[in-house]
Amino acid sequence: MSVYVIAAFPMSETGAQDFIAWAEGDDGYAASEPREGYEFVQALIAEDNQTIYLVERWATKKDHQTYLEVRAKGGLMEFVIPRLISDFKVTYFNELDILRSTHAKSD
Repeated sequence: MSVYVIAAFPMSETGAQDFIAWAEGDDGYAASEPREGYEFVQALIAEDNQTIYLVERWATKKDHQTYLEVRAKGGLMEFVIPRLISDFKVTYFNELDILRSTHAKSD
């Protein structure tokens, strides 16, 4: 079963805009897709225009952590850390099937 990851990056407004520009570039999330276990990523920005949330799905937690190690060695942390206004947080989630049938669309 896949694992969901939510990463929260509290940044200045300028830092958030820098992050968005990075994510859209060649070194951003386009580089994630070929990674083993990658399923999807969705970027969100909070109403404060400062906090970036990444909602990701990976085949396993290990796949995500391996990806993070590769990106950290590639300079991701050197880019992100100066733009943060407090610590970023990564949380892992397991999917529950309890609501799947109650919220299915009717024909």
